[in-house]
Amino acid sequence: MNNTCLNATCGAVYNVAAKDIGRRIRCKKCLKDLIVTENGLEYDLPSAAAPAPQRVVEADLDEEEVRPRRRRERDRQPAGPGFNALEAFAKIGGIPTVLFAFGAFLVIVFLFMPIIGTAAVERAQGASERVDLQWKTKEREMTREKKTGEEIQKACEEFYKKKDKDLLEEDVASERVSNKRSRWMEMYGMMFGFLFLMVGSIGYMSAENSVFRRILGTVVLGLQVIIIFIIFSAIGGCGGKGPGAAIP
Repeated sequence: MNNTCLNATCGAVYNVAAKDIGRRIRCKKCLKDLIVTENGLEYDLPSAAAPAPQRVVEADLDEEEVRPRRRRERDRQPAGPGFNALEAFAKIGGIPTVLFAFGAFLVIVFLFMPIIGTAAVERAQGASERVDLQWKTKEREMTREKKTGEEIQKACEEFYKKKDKDLLEEDVASERVSNKRSRWMEMYGMMFGFLFLMVGSIGYMSAENSVFRRILGTVVLGLQVIIIFIIFSAIGGCGGKGPGAAIP
């Protein structure tokens, strides 16, 4: 059924259905008189035998906006609720989750720092050992060539001087000293990590949290107590040889 004004320069579109057959309207844009027929909108030509009927614009034949069907349906749908930051923050556990996550981050970082430091020492030591391996290979070649002991000794001194053997050994010692000096910072970081973890775990154990969070908080808190006990037992040692023991 045609629902577009017949005027080529107008193009107004109306809601036209079978129930509207026989209704007369006046186009809002071009002011042409139209009538709804079985084929849709047509020009309303008045008959000479009958008086011209009064033409009104039907309320249910208002002009439509020319837009896609999906967009119209989407606009009719009620708008959903907006993003609520506080509600989302509460769903993830609130402040206890933030403290728990930050504490876990600190523990992981400072737990791996000594391991990384040990790897740095081994890397520097590996560079020194590689130079020794290169010299042994060169020494075997000189032995096969039947070089004298003095020639081998002189070549050895020149080889290690060229490879900066002393500098490589200094790098190893420097990495070891650096690990010892950074130990205090690692312990402080671990301590703060345990504190944040402990506070977050206690927060998880409150009644308003889910069963999973309460179990997680209880398990993590218990593990922290056991680890702290083991650490202080290892530091204290046997027979009062810990930091607080009297020095003979």
